[in-house]
Amino acid sequence: VYTFSEPSLQPVPQNFTCPAESKLDLISTINYPSIGISGFKGNENKTVNRTVRLMLVETVCAVYTVSLETPPGFTIQVTPEKLQFTKYGEKLTYQVIVFSALLHLSKMYLELLLGKMPSTSECETSTSGDYIIYMGAASSDESTGNDHHIELMSTMLKRSGKTPMHRYKHGFSGFAAHLSEDEARLMAEQPGVVSVFPDQMLPLHTTRSWDFLVQESYQRETHFTEMNSQQELDVAVGDTIIGFIDSGIWPESESFNDMHMRPVPDRWKGTCMRGKKTEPDAFRCNRKLIGARYYNSSFLLDPDYETPRDFLGHGTHVASIAAGRIISDASYYGLAGGIMRGGSPTSRIAMYRACSLLGCRGSSILAAFDDAIADRVDIISISMGLFIDNLLEDPLSIGSFHAVERGITVICSAGNLGPSSQSVVNAAPWMITVGASTIDRGFESNILLGGLDNIRLIKGAGINIANIDRTQSYSIIHARSAKKIGANEEAARNCAGNTMNRTIVEGKIVVCDNDYGNQAIQWKSEEVKRLGGTGVIVIDDESMDLSYIDPSFLVTIVKPVDGLEIMSYINSTREPIAMIMPTRSRTGHELAPSIPSFSSRGPYLLTRSILKPDIAAPGVNILASWLIGDLNAAPQGKEPPLVNIESGTSMSCPHVSGIAARLKSENPSWSPAAIRSAIMTTAVQITNTGSHITTETGDKATPYDFGAGQVTIFGPSSPGLVYETNQIDYLNFLCYVGFTYDQIRRISHRIPQGFACPEQSSKGDISDINYPSISVSNFNGDESRRVSRTVTNVASRLIGDEDTVYNVSINAPKGLRVRVIPRSLQFKNIGDTLRYQVIFSSSTSTLKEDAFGSITWSNGMHRVRSPFVVTSKADI
Repeated sequence: VYTFSEPSLQPVPQNFTCPAESKLDLISTINYPSIGISGFKGNENKTVNRTVRLMLVETVCAVYTVSLETPPGFTIQVTPEKLQFTKYGEKLTYQVIVFSALLHLSKMYLELLLGKMPSTSECETSTSGDYIIYMGAASSDESTGNDHHIELMSTMLKRSGKTPMHRYKHGFSGFAAHLSEDEARLMAEQPGVVSVFPDQMLPLHTTRSWDFLVQESYQRETHFTEMNSQQELDVAVGDTIIGFIDSGIWPESESFNDMHMRPVPDRWKGTCMRGKKTEPDAFRCNRKLIGARYYNSSFLLDPDYETPRDFLGHGTHVASIAAGRIISDASYYGLAGGIMRGGSPTSRIAMYRACSLLGCRGSSILAAFDDAIADRVDIISISMGLFIDNLLEDPLSIGSFHAVERGITVICSAGNLGPSSQSVVNAAPWMITVGASTIDRGFESNILLGGLDNIRLIKGAGINIANIDRTQSYSIIHARSAKKIGANEEAARNCAGNTMNRTIVEGKIVVCDNDYGNQAIQWKSEEVKRLGGTGVIVIDDESMDLSYIDPSFLVTIVKPVDGLEIMSYINSTREPIAMIMPTRSRTGHELAPSIPSFSSRGPYLLTRSILKPDIAAPGVNILASWLIGDLNAAPQGKEPPLVNIESGTSMSCPHVSGIAARLKSENPSWSPAAIRSAIMTTAVQITNTGSHITTETGDKATPYDFGAGQVTIFGPSSPGLVYETNQIDYLNFLCYVGFTYDQIRRISHRIPQGFACPEQSSKGDISDINYPSISVSNFNGDESRRVSRTVTNVASRLIGDEDTVYNVSINAPKGLRVRVIPRSLQFKNIGDTLRYQVIFSSSTSTLKEDAFGSITWSNGMHRVRSPFVVTSKADI
């Protein structure tokens, strides 16, 4: 608790005097449960202290850790980050320092969260926390688990009165437990332990999209495109099981109706956990949603979360994108209407709820992977991630490695930290890493400037369902003209909080600049709404994501060139007026796809010698199912929606998961590597108008932005050739990034006889693993670089191309010479493998910038394209 002296209850202390030079902004220094900072001018820092007192009578020891939510442009530092109390009533002080290079603080949230309290009578001698103890591959006898696992738990955990939070024994071995730092170090030194690392919280990377992908598929000029044109997305394609590790699921959603579905496959070994709270009897699985599990950690003490039911909407949304049933006449309050369906409507769904309001615990994610492997899922779809510089401390890298070893395809989101370079996550070579792209559906919210005698139409984009009087125009101003006295002009023109005069804003449409990104648009609309404004026009040339905007308030986004026209009208008119028109959704009129600013970019931070992301898929303003009765998602004055519009690589990932599920149904024997290869080598790089795909700035997109390109639906069904990245490739990758043979031997029990790490290997050798794309680092131009690839013929006998010849074509940038040996590959039978080499050389000593190109093999019916990147930059 936060305590301070209340004058009405306690006498004034002797010798008390008011501080010299008292002023209002010093109020922020009193020991209050919330923090409000006034007079913040930017380009400075502000420090406040708070003191808290332990009030848990039943314990003598507790550790609290801090969690921060910080607006763009600000850094919040809390010292110390942990408060360790040793007795009831103890007081501890922490310090909050606010930094900013901006000129105005709009919002700040600070929250202290309770960590697990030790059950011992004395506090730990060192800081404690939740740890994951990873012990590599599981024993062949899954019922007994790892011998070291049992020994460690019995000798170290039971001795201190602790029990594991999670035990891993199916796909891999290990456990998670609350340990002191000393205990964690001792664990790491034990035989059989691969790694010990803190249990971190991973953030989630939070319809028309499938119709658009069908059209994109038709752009591929191949024999099989026309052959597949008669297929429909609602055709039964098998019983593939997709496992989602996410925030849970809302089983009553119409997307998960099991009408006319066949019985659950016999191979399914999972369960349907009902939960202990929140009406557990109401949660039921069926022939569509065949399994559900939930995982709680010591960090999450809320008993209401002891259920697989979704309370965030994220898991329900992504599951319906990948595998939702067909729903006719779906719309978001009349917008984006049409047939809504998942990519693989007949696939089964298994939900593993590892996420809560706070995020997704690494220990829970690993438990979900472990169960999904034992449950026999075919696909794992996971839309979250974390920056990690050590693969053995990344729950997703560990879990996905063991899943892929057992033939399970793992698809992950690339992250929402773009457009910064090297922001991509989930980039291990055994994962399929998915970036975001746009679709051709737009939400128009146009603006009418002026009166009836001189009206001008300005195109805008937004989602608003406010009650609009179509005959009413309002005065329009730029936010700068409403600046408060003393407020910073830059902050005011960006409609920052507490910078505008209510009297001037009230009843008007306000034009705001936007220098702070997508989320700041929501803050602008909230501030104008709070001051009594009637609407907001935001000038921005990069914002494609409209899901942040409050649809109950009039908000529209215009491009800078249109913003100039609006400003010219305002400045040249005595009494300027405008009207923001109701939103209407239009398809086929937007240039698409393009890469939105939020989609994380390559190259991979760990190594430049593998190209990530692998592929791009729709992830902007995607309509999909939502929680039933969610009042938080309901715009003001509206009933809760059954569907919602969301953006992020979280939405891109399940698009690829749905396609992967269809491929697995059509080709049950295909490996995860073959599925990835088919998806990547059949991607497209052009828009619906025939131009090259661009980024949010209009620049030509590169493989760092979209990998191999935009995913297609039908192309992967007949790729012609595939790149089989095998177990030795993945083991060599571990060697190349620095793991020893002894470590690798503990990680995998499927090491081929005679395998050894290549001598004198380095990260640069990663270029040689048999991946569908090529990335060459540390290229100096003085000598050539040679990489090898092997392709497998997976042609169909139905069209008679098992005996076929593929010829190569090369697209190389200026200054880079690329040779392929041989230039023709002749296959006699399905399953034949052939090897080729690519030799890179240059006439210059160094490349001034990264070089992008592609190698394409074609036999007249199939085009098998592999992008490449060559850079002079070296891996660290």
